Formats: sequence, structure tokens, C-alpha cells
Amino acid sequence: MARVDDQNKWLSEIDLATVFRLLKDNGATELLYKVLPRNANSKNQVYLAPDLSQLGKIPSGEVTLHESTSQKGGGVEAVFRSALDFYWIRSDGRACHAPDAKLIFYPQYPEVRFSGFLRSCSDAPSSLYDKGKRGEESGRILVLGVGNGTKVLGITLPPESPAAREVGAYHPRDEYGVFFILPIPGLAKGDGFLELMQKLCSIHRRDWVPSRRLDKNGVLVSCNAPNCNGNTLESLLGIRSNGYSQPDFRGWEVKARNVPDSSKPGASVVTLFTPEPTAGVYVQDGLLAFMRRYGYADTKGRTDRLNFGGVYRANGTAHARTNLRMVVDGFKTGERKYSPTGAIRMLDRDDKEAMVWSFAKLIDHWKTKHAHAAFIPAQQRLTPERQYRYGRSILLGEGAEFGLFLAAVDAGKVYYDPGVKVEKVSTGKPVTKRRSQFRVNSKDIPMLYASSRVVDACKEAGC
Repeated sequence: MARVDDQNKWLSEIDLATVFRLLKDNGATELLYKVLPRNANSKNQVYLAPDLSQLGKIPSGEVTLHESTSQKGGGVEAVFRSALDFYWIRSDGRACHAPDAKLIFYPQYPEVRFSGFLRSCSDAPSSLYDKGKRGEESGRILVLGVGNGTKVLGITLPPESPAAREVGAYHPRDEYGVFFILPIPGLAKGDGFLELMQKLCSIHRRDWVPSRRLDKNGVLVSCNAPNCNGNTLESLLGIRSNGYSQPDFRGWEVKARNVPDSSKPGASVVTLFTPEPTAGVYVQDGLLAFMRRYGYADTKGRTDRLNFGGVYRANGTAHARTNLRMVVDGFKTGERKYSPTGAIRMLDRDDKEAMVWSFAKLIDHWKTKHAHAAFIPAQQRLTPERQYRYGRSILLGEGAEFGLFLAAVDAGKVYYDPGVKVEKVSTGKPVTKRRSQFRVNSKDIPMLYASSRVVDACKEAGC
């Protein structure tokens, strides 16, 4: 056994029950662990995934673009970074903040690595990551606690610790990418997929339900907008509005899709996400200037109103009303590889950028919400009030690499379908509405995932 320094001696003696207690006391509701290879240390960083979108359970900050010196080739390369609100658990149970902890995504490889997790934290388990000490030992285990808002909690177990031996003997092991899930006694809810199927089967059997949503305080309120199918489904699953870009239910993003008949769901249009542009006239000159330049008079005759709508597909022709066309820059068709500095652009006839979505911004939206997604058919009726009923035939998608999304955009399957408007244009107080949405036909959803399948929720739940 390697020499144990005094600072981290407590980790060599910790048992699994204590690990559970310390992380639970700090707010963790779910634990992920990875057995570290010999090259996981402060010099080489810790490999976590091939793509940021496969780490949806780990809350992270805004994705930003940076230049980095390659350890492999020595040259300068562009990478994406996403900060973590990360804390190491100390022997007394308190949490020590590691303010430089971050995820670094190298799309050219591709790989996501955990970096900066030792700096500026005096109680970090530094010796377990130091190449001159224990940083090249096999059998170390990194345990991450999640579920406490944006916080990520960490404990590293030396291979000789009782906890490491207990983790090694734990079965069955549910996988989450390169991690395994370690259920916390008293909080474990079993298999997340099975629980989701049980919930969806129960919702299906309720038949028609009134249109509702849960507000941020968990209060059930009415929902009267045309797109309340998703809000109502979330309320039935107990999902309230919150400020965290996390998966909806036990690691699964849940999306309702409108269908004429929930018992025989055919193809339908699904809104994937609604990111606002990051550059172009829309951002630089403001929405009102953009609308006066590219908007058009309302086609239904409503006066003093400008609209910006239509369907825009990559590599297509310019829209007849707006004269804008969509291009994808920095993506290699057929290779699923892309430049970190790339973007989706809307260009006018003079090739002026009207709207731009940088890849960094799009990844930021995509990374937490699509790794595991369930698309549920929803049928609507308006009398005696707005109501929905949900089907049991569920389309599942898993493994949402950002390169797959770009490939679908490049192929014209994912398209831009805005609904932007300005009313009272001629007055001193124009009223604006922004709606920038990327959509896809449900039959093309499998393009976005490494694997997809249709399941019967009630059969999967065994009920």
C-alpha cells in the first residue's frame, strides 16, 4: 500500500456508510462514481465523457470558448469550458470550495475532462492526484454528489479504504456514461427509467386531464396557452418551474408532442429548444431595428404589426419574405466534426449576418437537456376546457452528441422556425415578442441520438 499522508489519512479509513452520510448531509440526492485509471491526475486531468451533452446529471455553468495549449501536439487549439460549482468534502463534514473546477471539452478528439479541481482548496485530496505521490495508482474512486441545485460535491477514495472495497463489491451497477450510479440508502428510488415508465403509464390511464402547470413554488395553476401540453405533463410528474438547466425527471428530459390521436400517434413537429441569437443585426442593433429591416407586414391584415416567421433550413434558398437564408459554418458534413469557432448563421442577400448562433451557445443549451429524452404523444381538446390526454407509446432517445445535432441541421432535418413579432410599431412604445425555436419532425428524432426506440410505457412498467 502506498504511503498515506496525514492530511488524507481519513480517506484511507473511511467506510461507505460515512461517505453516504457526508454527501447526504451536504445536500446530495444522487451519487455517481468512476474508478480512476493510472493517467487520471492533476497533470492529465480526469476523462468524463466524449461530449458535454452526456453529462446532464452534473450541473455546470455557461459554455465559453477559449484557446488552450495542446498537451498532445503543443499547438494552440480552441476548446470549450464550463465552470463547476464544485466542493471537496472535508473530514469534519464541511465542504471546501474549489473555485477553479471546470469541465473542458476538446471537440477535436472528442473528450470532456475534469480540470482545476485541486486549486485554491486547502483540503482537496491533492496527494491522490499528484503524480509524485499517488496520482498514478489504479483503483482510486472519484465519487460525485449531485442533486443540491448547482453544487457538485466530491470525495476521492483511496483503493485501500473500506469504502472503495465496498463500492467494488456493490451490485447491480446502473451505468451513466463512464460513471456508475451509487444509490444512497433512504433516498434511493430504484431505476429512473422504470419509475418514469410507471409514472407515464399512470398518466396515460388518467385519460383527459385539465391543462395545468406547477409554478416555482410548487403551486398548481391553470395554463391556457396553446403549448401547455408540456407544462401539464410536467405538473403530473411533479416537475415545477426552476432556474436550473437540468433534466426533468431522474435524468430524463421529458417532452410532450402534439398528435391528433394519442392512442395512434403519428409523426408530429417537436420544438427542441429556443436559444436566442448571440450575434448579428438581431443582437448588435436590437430587435426593433432587426424587424424593421427583415420583418414583414402581418399577412392576416393586423395593422401596425411586423412579423418574422417562416421555415429556414441549412443550405436552402432565401425566404421569400425576409430574404434570409441559413448556413452552417465550421461543420464537416459526414464526419460529425466541427470547429469550436463555428456557428449557425442567417445571412441576407448581401451576406450580412442577420442572426448568429455560436456553437458554444448552442452546446450550452444542448448539453444538459438531451442526453436522455422521452417524447410523449399528447392529444388536446378545448371543451369544456383545455385538456390533454397522453399516449403510452413513448419515443426514447439516448446519446445526444452535439455533432449529431449539427448533422441534422446540415441535412435540413432540424430547422429554424421563428415566431417573432412587433406590435404597435409606429408608436413610442412598441410591443415585442421573441420566439426563436429549432424544431424537428418526430420521425427524424432518431438522427439526433446514438440510439432510439419506441416503447410501451405500461409494458415497460409491468402494469
